[in-house]
Amino acid sequence: MNQSKAWFSVIGLVAAVVVAACGGSSPQSNNPANETGTLTIWLMNGSAPQAVVDGVNADFKAKYPKVTVNVEIQQWGDIGTKLDTAFAGSTPPDVVELGNTLVAKYAAAGALEDISGKKPSFDNSSTWLQSLTDSCTLTGKLYCVPYYAGSRAIIYRKDYFDAAGVQAPTSIDGLLTVGQKLMAAHSSDPNFSALYFPGKYWYAALPFVWDFGGDIATQSGGKWQGSLNSASSQQGLNTLTNLVGSLSRADKTGDEAKQDQAFAQGHVAMIIANGWEVGVITDKTNGNPSLADKLGAFPIPSHNSGQTAPVFLGGSDFGVAAKSPHASLANAWVQMFTDSKHMAEMATVGGVIPNTTSMLNLGTGINSTFYNAAKNSKFVPNSQNWANVENANVIPDMLVKIFTKQQTVADASNAASTKIATILNGG
Repeated sequence: MNQSKAWFSVIGLVAAVVVAACGGSSPQSNNPANETGTLTIWLMNGSAPQAVVDGVNADFKAKYPKVTVNVEIQQWGDIGTKLDTAFAGSTPPDVVELGNTLVAKYAAAGALEDISGKKPSFDNSSTWLQSLTDSCTLTGKLYCVPYYAGSRAIIYRKDYFDAAGVQAPTSIDGLLTVGQKLMAAHSSDPNFSALYFPGKYWYAALPFVWDFGGDIATQSGGKWQGSLNSASSQQGLNTLTNLVGSLSRADKTGDEAKQDQAFAQGHVAMIIANGWEVGVITDKTNGNPSLADKLGAFPIPSHNSGQTAPVFLGGSDFGVAAKSPHASLANAWVQMFTDSKHMAEMATVGGVIPNTTSMLNLGTGINSTFYNAAKNSKFVPNSQNWANVENANVIPDMLVKIFTKQQTVADASNAASTKIATILNGG
């Protein structure tokens, strides 16, 4: 799901690109100038600046002058229904942008081409972001090409830090210490949160689980087993619970949808956020533009001092429909969009994280923190049934029960792990 714009739950942030020759040889083996056909491309609203899309299509037209490319912009709100209908029909779009957590569903259903053998033909495929690569991989086969990502880091008020005499922490223990000093410095404000953390914010909870070596679920012998109740996962959840209890006055039954507004109102020192949320916070209409020069960012710290916690990358991948009559041309279009030239444009013009670690240095200013955070990423269980876990709100419900003290970490994580295993195994 696209986490840089709607997310992530999406999140909602990755589209799978599957490019395989479906009848006929690849366009690279023929004269590109003689290739004919019409490609239909589905891109999600807001995923790429029009200037970048136009540039890709102009370059493609120069190489394949007799091929027509029709780009159709889709909305995130109804994309699941539209994809289900399109893939069930006989004429789906040739290339689709897919939120990264949607890929497994359509790959398992046979809707996407297996491009395992074509991976080397894509620029920077050896340095694709790990989380996006994982999202494109099912049962050891590659079904898409990473497109772009969005990562999370901690946005903070530099002026609040300076006034309290604290600096950006480099460990989880340091995060607690800094937060406690900020809470003391703002003790007269009953609404103040050193670290604003809504109870259902599972994307921000996962880094703490992963940092201690835990995970959502593991697979063995074709069967999934929930692992949020493992000792490592529980250690991460207990650490997070202590932080939330000590530093956050956010709604423990709410989500992160309005955390930017809360930050902009001045009662918050830190939030775990996407890079694009900086713009929301400082928006002239709905935010607080006076904060523009008061914001900083640092990566979510690890319990190992000096290291960073793994983050979940929202984003999109490109996929080619298995039924596409022009799979080789669709392959070529995806290759062009994800080449070094246009990925650099996505970073510098689009302001999103490109699909390769080799371009993470293109992030500037506060964005550089979010780009660098993408170097250390993990992904949700890559199962065709994962969307059902999200729809059932298993992890958000677990967090709410823990933070509101309805259940202990052990009891809540046991129940969540059992439910996750049942859903992933098709129950």
